[in-house]
Amino acid sequence: MKRVNKTMLTTLSGMMAVSMVLAGCAKSTTSETTPAPASTAAATTAATATPEAKPSAKTELVTLYYPGAEQKDVKSVEEEANKYLKDKLNATIKINAIDFGQWNDKLNLMIASGEEADIIFTAAWQNYTVNVAKGAFLPLNDLLAKNGQDIVKNLDPAFLEGSKVNGKNYGIPTNKELAATRGVLLRKDLVDKYKMDLTSVKTWKDLEPLLKTVKEKEPGITPWFIANQGNGGSSGILDNLDWDYLGDASVPGVISKTGKDTKVLNALETPEYKEAAKLIRAYYKAGYINKDAATTTVFPKDQAKAGKVFMWTDGLKPGKDAETEGYVGFKLTQLDLTVPTISTGDASGAMLAISKTSKHPDLAMKVINLLHSDKTFNNLVNFGIEGKHYVKKSETIIDLPAGKTAQDTGYNPGAQWELGNQFLNYLWTNEDPNKWQKFKDFNAKGVKSPALGFAFNSEPVKNEIAACANIANQYGPALSAGTVDPDEVIPKFLEKLKAAGVDKIIAEKQKQLDAFLAAAKK
Repeated sequence: MKRVNKTMLTTLSGMMAVSMVLAGCAKSTTSETTPAPASTAAATTAATATPEAKPSAKTELVTLYYPGAEQKDVKSVEEEANKYLKDKLNATIKINAIDFGQWNDKLNLMIASGEEADIIFTAAWQNYTVNVAKGAFLPLNDLLAKNGQDIVKNLDPAFLEGSKVNGKNYGIPTNKELAATRGVLLRKDLVDKYKMDLTSVKTWKDLEPLLKTVKEKEPGITPWFIANQGNGGSSGILDNLDWDYLGDASVPGVISKTGKDTKVLNALETPEYKEAAKLIRAYYKAGYINKDAATTTVFPKDQAKAGKVFMWTDGLKPGKDAETEGYVGFKLTQLDLTVPTISTGDASGAMLAISKTSKHPDLAMKVINLLHSDKTFNNLVNFGIEGKHYVKKSETIIDLPAGKTAQDTGYNPGAQWELGNQFLNYLWTNEDPNKWQKFKDFNAKGVKSPALGFAFNSEPVKNEIAACANIANQYGPALSAGTVDPDEVIPKFLEKLKAAGVDKIIAEKQKQLDAFLAAAKK
């Protein structure tokens, strides 16, 4: 979304396998589990059971928070999960899905107020290093060694190495694709109906004929749905360029993922940013984009569920269209518009952290370990209850229950990429049975960023970052949505960023990156 340290380079060159309102927690348990038998990332589709823990006097509650749509049947899923966890860990779980549009504000409020929590989703595009600098998450290295042995065994080392901050892990990455591309998902019925030539689409500019067709022939459909995703960004083009943000997309300062130059740039000053801003502005003026694109916080795939959206941007991987079909309830196709890349931000693109306010971090790590190693627990949290929310067609393939749709099963969070180990996930009947092998092939094609393994420490410039974040929230979403003239707004945006200290942030990024690269040469 070259030079790396020698350990990372060796690991990645040989790689074949590979997102809440916070509630209170009870005091720590001392029970421990014996780790499951060793397995490789390629073999984790087989369940690995964790032996029962010694019962303690009190069952402890672990809270899990992630951004996503609240599910009607979450209580019944929790009940089933709690029966399972009672035997495994003498624990129970509270699953909290917080709407994407509210996630940033609610998480920031809870961090600031110090409310208790256990497991929290985090990511490079969700203020990961900023929240690490705030002290919001616990360092996990010792907890991993003690209670996360299955995570270490099953997860490609590149994930844990690439998501470190100052040599420490503060989040456990989802075991999924390591490389990443950006592009769009489209309604396949409309692509087929109008015989759209997708083979001719290689760039964002090439999307124009498709959008024009939908605008003219389907007046009830939004050609391209864009939403404000917080942190000064949106789901348009500007946040989907081939930049390496060096660990956290909310902090200014980028290099190209696909080049060799390691000079840290202000993205707003680059020709690529200005060209993309003008293109999205042209699309908005042509009526291809929803009028509320700069302000709506409805997640694109949630809006798409109603059947009123033709296209939206997303992070892509092999089979992302089929995977998302299970959530929106209709056929999709995907267009990759960037090459596969591997950066620190990609390695930390979906993680589970443990809050510094957790009263039982050991138990929280054991629950994360189960999500990475126990097929029954993983699929219960991700897909719900067999026979109620899905039916099995085989040991690995599932389908919707008779008479049910993706919208009315009661539990269909579509959050597999956020929670644990995707190699343990069931596959829907519409998905490619060779999906996991294609993940490995996809990773092998990934172009490594020159700064792979580097994660910026924002502590020295945290005040400047906070000031710039407020300015980005003021100008960024409108530019990304195309609702304002970039020739007028970019200069104003830049002027305010510079007054807030953006050059100091970029200079600090450059200093830290140079030191990282120099150390890698030794």
